[in-house]
Amino acid sequence: MSDYHQPPLDDQHVVHTAKPSMSPDTDGASNAEPRKLSRRKLLAGLGATGLAATSVMLWNGDNSRSVWADVYTDSSRKKHGVPLPSGCCFLSTISDLRALTAPDPDAVYYVTDPGQEGFFSYDSLDSTSADNTGTVLVSGGGARFKRHLSDVLSASWFGTKGDGVTVNTAAFQAALDAAAGKTLYIPKQHGPFYLTGQLFVASNTTIELESGTIIQAVDTLSRIAPYERLLRLKMVQNVVIRGNGATLRMNKTAYTSSEQAHCVDISGSRNVVIENLNCNDSGGDGFYVGAYEVTAGYGVCRDIILRDCSADNNRRQGLSVISVDVLLVENCRFTNTKGTAPEAGVDLEPNGQNQPLRRIRFKNCLAEGNAGAGFLTALLKPTRLSPLMDVTFEDCTTQSNLYGFSINSAGEGANAPQGEIRLIDCIAEEAQSSGFWDIGNSSDSLRRSYIRCRAINCQTTQEPDSIYGFSASFVVTCATSKPRVSIGNVEMIDCQSIDTRAAPLVKHGFALKKRSAQKISDVRFFNCTTIGGNQNTYLIDSVAEQVTAVNHPQPRHAVAASASVSYNWLGAAVTNQPALGNITLTLPVAKAEIRYTFVVDAAFQMKLQASGSGGLLTPDGPKSFIASSLAGSTITLRGRADLKWEIVSAVGDWLTDSGV
Repeated sequence: MSDYHQPPLDDQHVVHTAKPSMSPDTDGASNAEPRKLSRRKLLAGLGATGLAATSVMLWNGDNSRSVWADVYTDSSRKKHGVPLPSGCCFLSTISDLRALTAPDPDAVYYVTDPGQEGFFSYDSLDSTSADNTGTVLVSGGGARFKRHLSDVLSASWFGTKGDGVTVNTAAFQAALDAAAGKTLYIPKQHGPFYLTGQLFVASNTTIELESGTIIQAVDTLSRIAPYERLLRLKMVQNVVIRGNGATLRMNKTAYTSSEQAHCVDISGSRNVVIENLNCNDSGGDGFYVGAYEVTAGYGVCRDIILRDCSADNNRRQGLSVISVDVLLVENCRFTNTKGTAPEAGVDLEPNGQNQPLRRIRFKNCLAEGNAGAGFLTALLKPTRLSPLMDVTFEDCTTQSNLYGFSINSAGEGANAPQGEIRLIDCIAEEAQSSGFWDIGNSSDSLRRSYIRCRAINCQTTQEPDSIYGFSASFVVTCATSKPRVSIGNVEMIDCQSIDTRAAPLVKHGFALKKRSAQKISDVRFFNCTTIGGNQNTYLIDSVAEQVTAVNHPQPRHAVAASASVSYNWLGAAVTNQPALGNITLTLPVAKAEIRYTFVVDAAFQMKLQASGSGGLLTPDGPKSFIASSLAGSTITLRGRADLKWEIVSAVGDWLTDSGV
């Protein structure tokens, strides 16, 4: 579209109506025979709202205002009106202008079609612009009429109809194309919803939807490559979408195959903000952030914000994040995903080695009622050569999902991605299985940190001691389908397992369990506790090594009779307080960095027996056992990689009664 400026208008009072004459002129073409219309009749014809809605685009004295503000928020303009433009003005319709063959280059034409009102002028210098119904009208004789524009366009200008039947793809796309560099306002439909096919948004565009607007996809979006999505931001930048509670949706029942029919697809784009928009009932994801059909070398998504948005009843995910550098998801809801795996509220899952998950932050988000995990991070494809991962979930909550938070499948060796995933002040409530499920992540892959997280009344439907949930709130384990030599590199700090039900279902707060031949290594617990339900704090597999559990103050584990020392006692001080006589505690095979503390509270002998001869290293040499009967005596033992126990600290005499 060529640059165009309003022609000079001289007479402030002469207004005409333009109607094509049925009589041919000298060259045989029909032409308009203008009829003067008084200023009073024009005002009456426009109405105060129509005048306010269009005059702001003609006058240059108030460029700071938008159409949306003038039409919907400025009651003073509706009450007092605005000045009429100077010069000739003709009342017309779109069909009248398209039939006009000899327009007046010095006239202004006011289109009166409902929802499409506005001032147009003939641009004699333009012979190429296409008719888009909204901002450019082309007559049968090739004349181009240009709408007088401010910084805001209305989708209704382009002939959109929200009757639930009319397919508006061409009208909406024309509106989006014309709005590049400006703001497109989409008014609420008069019928049930707008119906449309796939739409593309241009760079430097702001879209503002009126509250209550519903835009629904046709039932025929392509489910085979190249896939179609409802709204696409493909390799664009500087896009803002203000939903004001509006909804993009699909007829989910029509999409029973494939998983790619998304409501909003953001691919290879940067500087995108989407606020207060609902994306529901899709055949795939509500929101998708990735690199679909992105030209090689164009770059990954960067600087994306989703704020106060929601995604409900989608088929695959509420939100899928495939690749992005800088993503903020704040105050968003992801609910009731069901249809095809993974069925998560949110899924972070790169499709390849070079797709980053960097500087990602979820803040105060909710995932509820999803058939899969609430928040899922799946790391099957990244490798050690992938960009360092940096993901944070903060103040996020899950309710009534299969799992609350799940991180899975980080490989090992050359396939071990690096970086850190942090969960801070997150809550998992009433998960069918575990609240926090860390599965199949190798101990040489990225660190997972759980800080002040709480699992509340989880394990609602799983069988007791299931092979994946272990009746525990926090689980670190492996999958048979993704074998690992060693799983670990996890820390849990100030985390709690809570079961307040009359019939508790959680048996263990924190479980470290192998699935076949894995080792468990490099896991750290600090001040992790349980509340209610008579839970064991830990369920730790005997293969575990380099596992530390520290609590301040240190809890006590009471032993009344001789027994084998369990890995589940880590983090507690083992006491003989209830014993009524001497007891022998048989130590397990020593593993690197495994620590136990023993306290003699009752005045009976506590004997610590190694599993093999010389398994206890003391200042007096290797011993097979050590013992003390002096009340107040304590000792802390640490396992070594050579399968020996060494004394870290001791109070009292543990060596007098000792044996080789």
